[in-house]
Amino acid sequence: MLPKHGKLQCSECYTSMDNELIQPHPEWRMINDPGAWGGDIPEYLVLGFSKGATQAGIYKKGKFEDIAFAGMRPRLTQALQALGALKVHETADEKINDPNSNIGFGSLIRCSVSRIDKKTSDKTGKDVYACTGPLITKSFKEIPHIIKKCSNKYLTSIPISVKVVFFLGNTDSYVQSCQSLIKELFPRDFMAINPMAVNADNRLWIHLAHPSGLNGHFKTWLTENAGSGLKRIHAIDAMKNI
Repeated sequence: MLPKHGKLQCSECYTSMDNELIQPHPEWRMINDPGAWGGDIPEYLVLGFSKGATQAGIYKKGKFEDIAFAGMRPRLTQALQALGALKVHETADEKINDPNSNIGFGSLIRCSVSRIDKKTSDKTGKDVYACTGPLITKSFKEIPHIIKKCSNKYLTSIPISVKVVFFLGNTDSYVQSCQSLIKELFPRDFMAINPMAVNADNRLWIHLAHPSGLNGHFKTWLTENAGSGLKRIHAIDAMKNI
């Protein structure tokens, strides 16, 4: 089952609940701050990669409901409306805040992970950690044990109510890495549908454009029928398989 809305108690990757910060790799750090938002028996599950610095900061000092996808909820609303997971009068904000929502929200790695950004660190003269696209891609080679542990715990017993899992992020490398992970988790019934979607474990796993303001391709993905817009078309076509 999916975890219920709220902060999670999980020590899967830690020696005890007292460990707040660990280094799963010399260049990575991980903060023990897992959470789940929205419904736990939903129709749809939306997964980012990990909480960014903004969300991780709110976890400690702010309101729990404000954490998930902070600063990018309007774009997330647009993305989910484009796929039909939200109606025109619905918003991601209200779904995230509702424990009985028909959409669940989380991340592939439930805790906050970040990697040292060597270029920025060299410029500033101090260690700077980040969790942006190019660094996320490195995670599948550098901290695969963390991804596998979290996936085995939170993705292998999803309730049958979930028709679609949406991964936020649709760069070719991220899609390939996530689809390889899903194939490893569910080898018996894994089936590719198109470049942005697969079927496994009796549900669809579809990649959407990440709603972060740093994603300069989001508008093209959302409104155009060429370039990155083709990836939206693939995602919409996949929804016909529900």
